[in-house]
Amino acid sequence: MTYTESVRDELIHNECGRECCARAELCAALLLSGGVSFRGRDRYGLRITVSRPSVSRYYFSLIKKYFAVSCDISMLKLNRLGEQTEVRLEFPQDSVERIMDELMLRDENALFGVKTQPADQLIQRDCCRDAFIKSAFLITGCISNPEREYSLTLSCAGEETALWLKELLHARSMKAETNLRRGRFIVYMKDAESISVLLTVTGAHTARLKLENTRIMKELRNNTNRLTNCDSGNIEKTVRTAARQIADITYLAETVGMDKLPAWARETASLRLENPDTPLSELARLTDPPIGKSGLNNRLRRLSEMAEKAREGENGS
Repeated sequence: MTYTESVRDELIHNECGRECCARAELCAALLLSGGVSFRGRDRYGLRITVSRPSVSRYYFSLIKKYFAVSCDISMLKLNRLGEQTEVRLEFPQDSVERIMDELMLRDENALFGVKTQPADQLIQRDCCRDAFIKSAFLITGCISNPEREYSLTLSCAGEETALWLKELLHARSMKAETNLRRGRFIVYMKDAESISVLLTVTGAHTARLKLENTRIMKELRNNTNRLTNCDSGNIEKTVRTAARQIADITYLAETVGMDKLPAWARETASLRLENPDTPLSELARLTDPPIGKSGLNNRLRRLSEMAEKAREGENGS
């Protein structure tokens, strides 16, 4: 079972509990699937098309419970092998006018007299807005497995519907954008936080917990990798610095002579040669008397400057 299917299965078991939310869910199903067909002057047909029988049963029960209508169900094969099917719920013609009035889908100024977005009165409450989003996912939603990537899309029949849906998601604290893909307008999300909010408001709590667990594991892995890379980089830097310091001290000993160096330089040089892999903080504690890390670093820097001047003098001669 894909992650999308698992979310849908969870949503269809989360039954609609309010009549106002049932209207919002049915409106979303019709608008996003392009389920309102024009059949002549003031004549329309209503149909909901879904890809899974379980989703069709959900809408069949919702429509019968809240609208007292029994839809005709038919299943169509989309290829010769029957691997892809779609299920259609056709509203009886004598129920169409009443349903359209209840959902406030008519608009004399719109193309073919049908709204492309729900009436404001239909989604005044937050519960109705969330019900609309839930139904939008049931009809056209697709979500990637969070272990691979964070991606959620909702497909709309027209641009106006997609733009309106994007604004609805923004109003519910979700970041979404629109795009045209394969002749359909897509509303999509690419950040885990917005997807988590959508799963929460639609009632897919088990799916949200899986998403959150995956986010935590990803962050832990990323933090571990960053720390490991940082430690490796620091170790490499320490090794390179120590090797350069030892090379400078060895050069001074061979050219100038250790006995010609000041007392502090002899002590510092001896400590570095005897402890080539020891970090500065630990090496500083071995001096007599102990000094700070910055003090020891200053001494080693001065030794390197002395070695550089000796090299310049040798090259000049």
